[in-house]
Amino acid sequence: MTKLVISGTAKTYAEKLAALTPEKAAQVEAIKAALLQKDKKVHERISKKCATYNLGRKALAKISIIGQMVRLHLALDPAAEEFQKYPLKDLSDKTSYKDVPAMLRITSDLALRRAIKLIEAL
Repeated sequence: MTKLVISGTAKTYAEKLAALTPEKAAQVEAIKAALLQKDKKVHERISKKCATYNLGRKALAKISIIGQMVRLHLALDPAAEEFQKYPLKDLSDKTSYKDVPAMLRITSDLALRRAIKLIEAL
């Protein structure tokens, strides 16, 4: 049996955020501002993998970064008829995203505008 050697560590959310281009970092800040303006009781929790935004104990959204791709996970039903025009991916089968199953990739200014509209719909 061969010995498996794994070297290196996974980057944290803060490291990934620091490595983003200025345009992508500005998009993350715009999403963060929209989520925190939603209600006075919305607070941010940064873990190793993502930033989670909660209203009390209820998860509203998560922001995760993979490479230069920013992903926004929202507590919406991606199969709902009113959200069919948005390119939402259903991640409800994954346990870590069962509270926030609708995933939207933030790739452009249009995607950012869509994300802000979806945040307002929460």
